[in-house]
Amino acid sequence: MTSPLLELDHVTKRFGRVVIAEDLSMTVNSGDTVGIVGPNGAGKTSLFGLISGDLAPDGGEVRLAGRAVTRLDAAGRCRLGVGRTYQVPRPFADMTVFENVLVAAQQGAGLRRRASYVAAAEALDMTGMSGQANLAAERLGLLQRKRLELARAVATKPTLLLLDEVAGGLTDPEVAQLVEIVRGVNAEGTAVIWIEHVVRALTAVVSRLICLAGGKFVGDGMPATVLANPAVREVFLGSEFTAALAGGSLTADAAAEPPTAADVPPSTPDRIEP
Repeated sequence: MTSPLLELDHVTKRFGRVVIAEDLSMTVNSGDTVGIVGPNGAGKTSLFGLISGDLAPDGGEVRLAGRAVTRLDAAGRCRLGVGRTYQVPRPFADMTVFENVLVAAQQGAGLRRRASYVAAAEALDMTGMSGQANLAAERLGLLQRKRLELARAVATKPTLLLLDEVAGGLTDPEVAQLVEIVRGVNAEGTAVIWIEHVVRALTAVVSRLICLAGGKFVGDGMPATVLANPAVREVFLGSEFTAALAGGSLTADAAAEPPTAADVPPSTPDRIEP
């Protein structure tokens, strides 16, 4: 029987009296698309730290493809196929876009010579950044920095890609472009776990949604089902939340005429602000 790509087995993490992960268990299989939502301070980014190796759990076990990696650091897990982005892109500003991605291919994936150049070029092509390859990273706008952050993660050749709020701060048309990039990465067989406040971006990609609050999972299942869960509504917004967010097309919405105030129900926001 094939082991899941990722397994969290009763993982716990505390900072003093603050519990950021309480007895968390989950599995993710190859090629899965999973969204993570929850209020600020829920422990979402810390969950990524526990998966990627940036944080060591106080209890429980983390496994990748059946192998225990609980005590393996982030560099070791990256070599085993865990790639991730961060909320705030921090490229090497004085290096070109290509050089930034090349570093990821060499240091993250352990590739050398021609193989690293090919991996970097492929990552830039997949993320639509080939045209900016020779541009200094410090000259990039927000959307391009987000794409570069994604390209660096892709260049590490991940089997599991962790995306941390890559749509934050982008316009609807820019989010639509990013959604297509993530779909393309997933189509290559890479499993994706995506933390995002722009819920409609998530529901355009993921087939499974998990809500995290207070270091606990309070919802896990199909996106529409989770978003309609009263417990999820309560911890996420503290008020009524409709599963209608799971519908619609980002591309179509971006091209449509701007709605009037009468067209937008106040209880159905397009975006959940941090």
